[in-house]
Amino acid sequence: MQIKYTVSPDDFVAFNMSYMYNSPVMRANIRNTRIISALIVLVGGTVLMQMLGKLNVISVLIYVAFAVLVFFALPYTIKKKVRKGIMKMLMQPQNSHVCTEKALTLDEKELSLVGGGEDSHYTYDTIERVTEDAEHYFIYVGAMAALIVPYRAFATGEEKAAFYNMLCQRVQQNGGKIKA
Repeated sequence: MQIKYTVSPDDFVAFNMSYMYNSPVMRANIRNTRIISALIVLVGGTVLMQMLGKLNVISVLIYVAFAVLVFFALPYTIKKKVRKGIMKMLMQPQNSHVCTEKALTLDEKELSLVGGGEDSHYTYDTIERVTEDAEHYFIYVGAMAALIVPYRAFATGEEKAAFYNMLCQRVQQNGGKIKA
């Protein structure tokens, strides 16, 4: 089975966002950043008001409100900065091959990806997991490396399901651990 598709910058951003929100380590880092940032605002503001001799209930409440705002606004800010950084990275000439037309082929013994200066072959036992979001399959071939397959590569939902089932079947037949 072979499918042809073009990876867009939004597809690459979607992969990075999916990884960021599904990785336990990344989720813990984001959580810790939110908590530490809120505490810095709260403690820093309180210490500042104490040093200025203006510490009172109202100033503490204002800094509590700022800390809550920072805690809840930080995920949006992180998402925006990650998206902007990825788009900047994709604009660099050495990364021009990332968002190009690709051909993904499921052979009996391997999965191959050709296109955009890339000719990669992966045995099915190297596939660690397959995840998906609303518009993509992400076929992980390493801890932080995945093949991005947008759903628009399939004409129908049946083709999409057939691809996924065939991929799972081939991975299982060749010693992989993903489930259909």
